[in-house]
Amino acid sequence: MIRKLAKKKHALLVAVVIGAAACGQADAADSIQTRDVVVTASRTEQEVKETPAAVEVITKEDIEKMGAENLAQALQLATGINVLENGMVGNQSSLRGMNTNQTLILIDGRRVRTENTSETQNYYELQRVNMDRVERVEIVRGAVSSLYGSEALGGVINIITKKPGTQGGTVSADWTSRQKDAGFRYDLGKNGKWAWAMNGKVSDIKRRMSGASSNQYGKKYFFGLDGRMDVAANKQLDFFADFLYEDLYMIDSAAAGTDYDHRRASTGLKYSGKDKQGDYEMQVYYTYFDKDQRTRNRNTNALTSFDDMTFNSYVADGRRTFNLGDQHILTVGGEYRQEDYESTRIKKGNARTVTREGITNNISKVTMDYGALYLQDEFMVTNKWLLIPSVRWDHNNDFGDEVTGKLGTTYKLSKNARFKANVGSAYRAPTASELYFNWQHTPTAIMTVNIQGNPDLKPEKSLNFDLGLEAEHGNTSGKFTYFHNKVDDLINLNTTITRAMVPGAGMRMTANGRYENVDKATVQGLELEAKQKLGKAFTLRSTYTYLDARDDSTNAFLTGRARHKTSLQLMYVDAQHGWDATLWNDWLTGYHYTESSKAKETGESIMNLVVNKKFNKTVSAYFGINNLTNRKNDVLYYDGRIWRGGVKVNF
Repeated sequence: MIRKLAKKKHALLVAVVIGAAACGQADAADSIQTRDVVVTASRTEQEVKETPAAVEVITKEDIEKMGAENLAQALQLATGINVLENGMVGNQSSLRGMNTNQTLILIDGRRVRTENTSETQNYYELQRVNMDRVERVEIVRGAVSSLYGSEALGGVINIITKKPGTQGGTVSADWTSRQKDAGFRYDLGKNGKWAWAMNGKVSDIKRRMSGASSNQYGKKYFFGLDGRMDVAANKQLDFFADFLYEDLYMIDSAAAGTDYDHRRASTGLKYSGKDKQGDYEMQVYYTYFDKDQRTRNRNTNALTSFDDMTFNSYVADGRRTFNLGDQHILTVGGEYRQEDYESTRIKKGNARTVTREGITNNISKVTMDYGALYLQDEFMVTNKWLLIPSVRWDHNNDFGDEVTGKLGTTYKLSKNARFKANVGSAYRAPTASELYFNWQHTPTAIMTVNIQGNPDLKPEKSLNFDLGLEAEHGNTSGKFTYFHNKVDDLINLNTTITRAMVPGAGMRMTANGRYENVDKATVQGLELEAKQKLGKAFTLRSTYTYLDARDDSTNAFLTGRARHKTSLQLMYVDAQHGWDATLWNDWLTGYHYTESSKAKETGESIMNLVVNKKFNKTVSAYFGINNLTNRKNDVLYYDGRIWRGGVKVNF
């Protein structure tokens, strides 16, 4: 039921920026405990049924039922999202047919931006999150640039973590036929005004050979510390710090191998509270990421090439909401961030020379500054009609100013049915990698990828709308959404794949990609979801996405996208005896790619199974099989059956 705005008193930010604009990011209100409430869609607390945006919530319980070892797996059952590992056009986690870098990923409302490589940044970050710290994931499908700015053309994925609480913890161990993971979370409890929590994870990726080459294998380590101080009634100070280290190796060929040494550190402070006028929040955070990659001759150990990358991100943001009677909630906020990107992958005029063991390379630096201010009004026109207009001004030091806006509405047709609509504009400035990249890497044992930047790129701009119907009746529920996105100067990685047989090594493939503006593109489609309870124990859920994504000038289907994606899920729950199971099949058809300058399509059908058992309140375990039928597809990187299992102990 659409509640009165007088009861909606959670928007999270004061607009404050020292020496610039105040700025804001979404975060979870800690009091939210159910999947019926989201904070990402409007930056304020709203029921899922109320918010005009197409939203989906993946809860901690959903994650446990899937036995998901990382967030890439947890997102597989979500509607309208495409998650592919090491596909020929790059790792992907994208919404509604938009590119990977057009989906904004947040952790507790903070931008996650360490991989500047546009085609990989989202997917790798989803694998780096410790699942023991995740409370829920909120997914907003559709452009929300009027609130979040650049990179939110396709939507937003907000990973909301657990906050420090009463003393206790969790220890988990996960195993697959390709990887082992061990993780923990421990709440130290409250000592005076402070409460603290620690979490950590270690991953051991197994080596898999394909001819004379291997995957990336080795160890990953993560440690995080969270603290919360009760400053006064309804006022908190939150602290976070985390560290990631990846020590990986890949056998490139019989003669060459590459070490991957990655380090990331992040820290930040957030002050939040609420008063009679509304809620407010101010935060600052910093991220450092260093990638050091070295290729050596496997016989002589001599260095043959190296690749360095250092990324620094500084962010300050703030937001404030005002409850204006029973009909309006006004949200104002802003953001300032600076990103420094220095790499041998960047080819720009300010290069300096770096020499290692007799090998010389050039390294260049790019600095990008962003500023933004935004305004939103949640207007309760009647007790059945909610209207939310919003507008945002963005400034980029290279591309100047841009104003985007959005108008969303929800109209309650009956107690259990609603109509939703959104129309708005969106904007995304090119990243440093898209502008200046010149890079070769080997994401799989049989694949070499060459990516070329383009300094003549223009910012992407889009005009989009969607129309949706949602309804529930007894044990049945359904959703239907039509979306349409008209994009000018869409930045697309134009990729061509060639294949060749290498003596002694087998089939090898090369993907050559260059970032280019597509003058005009239209991305439109349908999203359908139906859910039916079958008695007390079984639930059947089906999702379907139809996508038509085309270059308007040539009418060619945009590569790296599938025309049809269907999922059928059968879920079983026996709470009395502690059993639950999920069997699901995903169909991907009409996936477009280019090989040897020829447009081609592929598809696949993948079946998965996971079974969970809760032995008591303390111990639980799961067993699963991904790709039950052992399907293989080089383009989509399905390479056989995966066995997996895990144990979790609470204390």
